[in-house]
Amino acid sequence: MKTNLVSKLIALITAGFIGACGGANKNNDTQSLLLAALALSSGIKVNSAAELAKESNDDYNLNEYGLITPSTLGKWVNNWAGTKPAGINGKLVILQNGASATVGKEYIAGNGNDVVVYSFTFADGASALDGGDGFSQKRNSGLSDTVSIIANGTKVDSVLNRYGIDPINDLVVFVSSANANSHVQGTLRGFYTFRYWGFDAKNLAFLNGTLPRLAVTDGNFVPFSSTTNTPPGFTNRYSVRSLRVDNTILMLPLEDVIKAVKAPNNVTVTGLSSSVFISDARSSSGTSNEYNGVIKSTASEVAGKYVGFEGRIKGAKEVKWTDLLDTEFRFLPKATLKAYYDGKGYQAGQTAIQLCRTNNRSQVTGFSYIAILGYPSTYYDGSWIEWGSLTGGGPAPKLPSDSPFRTDVPELSEVITYNVAGDVDPSLPTNLNTFATTSRKIVEEDKAYKR
Repeated sequence: MKTNLVSKLIALITAGFIGACGGANKNNDTQSLLLAALALSSGIKVNSAAELAKESNDDYNLNEYGLITPSTLGKWVNNWAGTKPAGINGKLVILQNGASATVGKEYIAGNGNDVVVYSFTFADGASALDGGDGFSQKRNSGLSDTVSIIANGTKVDSVLNRYGIDPINDLVVFVSSANANSHVQGTLRGFYTFRYWGFDAKNLAFLNGTLPRLAVTDGNFVPFSSTTNTPPGFTNRYSVRSLRVDNTILMLPLEDVIKAVKAPNNVTVTGLSSSVFISDARSSSGTSNEYNGVIKSTASEVAGKYVGFEGRIKGAKEVKWTDLLDTEFRFLPKATLKAYYDGKGYQAGQTAIQLCRTNNRSQVTGFSYIAILGYPSTYYDGSWIEWGSLTGGGPAPKLPSDSPFRTDVPELSEVITYNVAGDVDPSLPTNLNTFATTSRKIVEEDKAYKR
């Protein structure tokens, strides 16, 4: 019966009988409905943000996915065959974000068989303007090119095959290799990318604490090596297409962010709860003071140039990513994190929308919601470098004043501070289509990749 209904729905939409005369918004809704129908007909389960949130144990030592501790990693590395979690039938794959500076302990030691250790870097497969790490890309949303956003299916498949990762059977552990902000953020971006592309929660983990701490303080847990295992470099052996779920709700297109901001307690975006909590990982202190909209606080990718205006999304709460970690880059206890978010005004059941400048700092905040507290969450991957560039007023407008994508208006933004025209990057956003009717092109491409 369901197959028959889906077939009829697809036929109706394809023929243009549904929403044929409803304008851009109606057509976009129709396109989304068609994609959902096609997903059903392909046997792909479309998950909501709530379904993707997985709460951690209060004691992180008890976790076997999500946030894990050095003792758990050590147990696996030393005896994977005898300690692998239930439901995992493949290898333990440790992806280290570069090498540790500790001589002789640059890498966790794998056995080259069922425990393998590989290194990946921020510049792996991407230039500075193409995302700056191996899990981002410069892509076109339909409205404009992005500075960096979730990598497409082809690129993620290339990562799986290069490292021989079986996305159904292996357990992938991400490890930060340096006591550096960028390492923690970039490593968690790998976690986000794999989850977005359909990895089950049980197949992904992130080590609480960096490799230097593991080498110096917790060194008794794992063996070390000065080299990694050699990646197998397969061709087309593995693909995210084998993961028959649609987790694209984890990346929210601009138009859906706008819709949620306009009615934060009456949200009608499919996959989100009816109320949203906007979580801004930028800071209101320090030299940049981005959250408070200080002039020239959001740099573009071009030296000496900035976005069109500074400020924050209306209703956004300052959730500094550094507030969630201790001095050794470990997540604070679960109860402490819960109390922190309670103090920020988060209400049970709300979907948190994550952002910062380019969705790197917000990888830390997002992980704390989704994988520790079990709160529904999604990422606005365009973040402020996109939002602050979509001006319809000020000294350097980029869009028509009545554009539905214009964000420098009081109903969408607070503390609107325009940068001087000469300071605004004239090419940001690149390839801007002022007549665009959608910003969903990336999500639609990614849904189509699995069909």
